[in-house]
Order: sequence, then structure tokens, then C-alpha cells
Amino acid sequence: MSYQNEYNLEKFYNYSLDLFSIQRMDGTVISVNPSFERILGWKEEELLGRDPFHLLHPDDLKSAKEFEELDGGVPRSSIQNRIRCADGTYKYFAWTGYPDLEAGLVYITGRDITDTIEANQKISQLATELKEANDLLFEQATTDPLTKLKNRRAFTGELHNLIRYIQKEKSFLSLLMIDVDHFKTYNDQFGHLAGDNVLVCLARVFENTLRSNDLLARFGGEEFVVALPNTNKEKAVEIAERLVNAVREFNWEYRSITISVGISTSDFEKKQLGVNSTNLIESADKALYQSKVNGRNKATHSSQIY
Repeated sequence: MSYQNEYNLEKFYNYSLDLFSIQRMDGTVISVNPSFERILGWKEEELLGRDPFHLLHPDDLKSAKEFEELDGGVPRSSIQNRIRCADGTYKYFAWTGYPDLEAGLVYITGRDITDTIEANQKISQLATELKEANDLLFEQATTDPLTKLKNRRAFTGELHNLIRYIQKEKSFLSLLMIDVDHFKTYNDQFGHLAGDNVLVCLARVFENTLRSNDLLARFGGEEFVVALPNTNKEKAVEIAERLVNAVREFNWEYRSITISVGISTSDFEKKQLGVNSTNLIESADKALYQSKVNGRNKATHSSQIY
């Protein structure tokens, strides 16, 4: 090798922005370029005669095993770990090792990838924060803040999907409209906070009484709505009466609370035409009105008023 080539290699070794080191097969460092001091803060004399693994981050010690494979003469690339700087901080590096078995040496190059790693971590953090924000916005848009039930908007969307599903299944779909009896009087007498507590308690009573696949929501004010998939008229009436009884028997704080329920049912086995969420709700609402006319504290099926 000519003197000029040796001179060029020495300049490349000394002025490279990457780390270069020469080690024996046992890991002992015999040469490092000035970038070790520029980037890590370690002087050459602090590194010579030692193996570099004492600088590894404790969580990255497993990467030392990848370097040990260099003993077999197989080059290794993209070994990533964190290396301790002289000031106690850590930087991320991607390493490549080239073993020379004949000379008994390993040539190591390392590139500082700290900025890339931290940028990726920041992007990942921002993506997580964005997802959490979107999840929160979705929850706020679809959840009643008081009762934590689905709100009217969410219920309407899910009811559309449920109708399509039941149509394909050729099954029954029933719907309950629920209203709290004399709720305005209760609010006027005991205050709106007491009224809010009634609505929260009702939500829990309903959840504990209904089946897991029933779709429950706060429809607005003191009204609740429930979609009952695969539920015929008789079963829907049974569930509605169970709700009426559960509310009546609950241990209320100030005075007893009762509900009125209206029920509608669609039989998709009979290929009913024009069934949609609107007429299901309207039929149940008319039945609810009939429950109120007949004295409240009861359930009425829409088939009883036509």
C-alpha cells in the first residue's frame, strides 16, 4: 500500500463522523478514532486495553452476544444498543463488525442514531396521544356524560346496523321506550342533583337487569331506550315487566320511583317491508303513551293499541 493511501486512510479514520475501533477477538480495544471523544466524551486512554461492553446500557447487555458471534468470522451489521457517555448520559448506536480471523482482530464501526431513535419515539408518542384524543372525542360524541350509557346518536347508528343484521337472520327485533314517571315533580321537590342521581341509578338497574347483548341508551331527558335483538313480542313484554319490577323494588333515597314502558316488535321472518329505526321507535313511543294513560308503572306492547 502506498504512503499516500495510508495517509488517506489515516485521515478517514481520524476525521470520520462515525466511531471506528479495532479490537482483539476477546473484545480488548487496541485503537479508537477521535470520534469516541467527540461524540461520547471518552479519551482514547480511557478505552484502550478494556472491552467496550462496560459502557453498554444495562438493558442492552444482550447485544454483547451478537458481538461474540464475530469470533466465528461472520460479519455483523445493524447491532443497535445504547452506549454510556462520559457525562453519564446514553446515546443510541448502530454497529457493524468485520472480523479478520487471520489477524485476530475485529474492525468495528458505529453510527450515532440517537436523533433518529428519539424522533421515532416522539412520532410514536404523538401517534399514541392522537389515538387517545380521538378515542376520547369518540367517547364524548357517543356517550351520555351523566349515565355513561350510549347516547341517542350512538344508539340510532347501532340500531340501523342491528336492523340490517336481524333482517339477514330473519329473526325478531323488539324495542323498549322507557320514561320515568313524574320525574319533573321529583326534580322540583328534591332538586336536580337528586334527579341526576335517579337517572344514574336507573342506568345501573337497567344494566343489571338486561341481557348482555341488549342495546341500552339514554334517549334524552328522563327517557331511555333498549333494543332487544332476537326477541319476540312475548319475551319483550317479559323483559319490560322485569324492568318495571326492578325499578319499583329498588331502594330509592327519597321516595319510590316507577317507570312506564312502551314496546314494539318487528318480525323479519314475515319479511315486513319498510321497517326502520324511525317506525320502530314511533310504535314503541305510542305504546309508552298508552302505559301513561293507563296509570303508569307498567309496560304496554304496541299490538295492544291497534
